[in-house]
Amino acid sequence: MAGDRIICHCKNVSYIDIRKAMIQGARTLDEIKDMTGAATGCGRCAGEIEKILASVCGCFNVSLESVVNAVNNGADTVEKVTEETKAGGACGRCKALIQNVIDIKR
Repeated sequence: MAGDRIICHCKNVSYIDIRKAMIQGARTLDEIKDMTGAATGCGRCAGEIEKILASVCGCFNVSLESVVNAVNNGADTVEKVTEETKAGGACGRCKALIQNVIDIKR
């Protein structure tokens, strides 16, 4: 997905703004709302935000749940998460998010 694609038109919040909030620890729609203001206008973007929240790696279609499970099963480095899930193994744009999942374990 293009990073500059606007997800929330009411508050002018882009895909990359949402991903940055995730890298800072946002994992729920309410946390995204608090950090970015997205979905606090008309709310039509909430479903799209939920989809973004559910995904870590678009290259290999790896979910946040899969990465969290890998971390909970002992993958304590980005490289170990990549070995177990493939997330981070292509373009690498998701590595910061993977590291955040490792750091906060959620």
